[in-house]
Amino acid sequence: MKNNTVTPALALLVLDVALGVACVLLPPVVMGFVGLLREVFGVLVLPFSFLFGLAGWSSDLSSLSSMHDGLVPVTTTHPLYAIMAAGLLGVGGVCSVLACNAPEGAKLERAIAPVLTALAIVMAGWDPGLIVIPAFILQILCFWYPTLSFSFRRP
Repeated sequence: MKNNTVTPALALLVLDVALGVACVLLPPVVMGFVGLLREVFGVLVLPFSFLFGLAGWSSDLSSLSSMHDGLVPVTTTHPLYAIMAAGLLGVGGVCSVLACNAPEGAKLERAIAPVLTALAIVMAGWDPGLIVIPAFILQILCFWYPTLSFSFRRP
């Protein structure tokens, strides 16, 4: 039997998974742009730094490099980990939605969704993983409430 109702918990789960994917993918993208900006400014300032070096002044891009070095999260060292973690989060979210649409069936999707989310938390690191904890809890609650409808009245 197919369930066509959308519960607030299911909407929260989808929103939390989407936010988790954004928080996992955004730092490597931003740090890539900052690294590119640092390289471009390094090339543009190179002739002037050479002339300032000849004059005895030391000129470098310390402010931009300190910003880049201070903002480096764990996932920017391996952007592939962030992409794989975002993929796992997305597939886990899709499995959760499929499991909620078929309350009597979809036992495999119901079991795989929290496992994929837990693997994504491990791959992304603890800081971005904290954002996905509510979705992880809702995926575990999906074992007891397959449609994520927490009302106790009988239809």
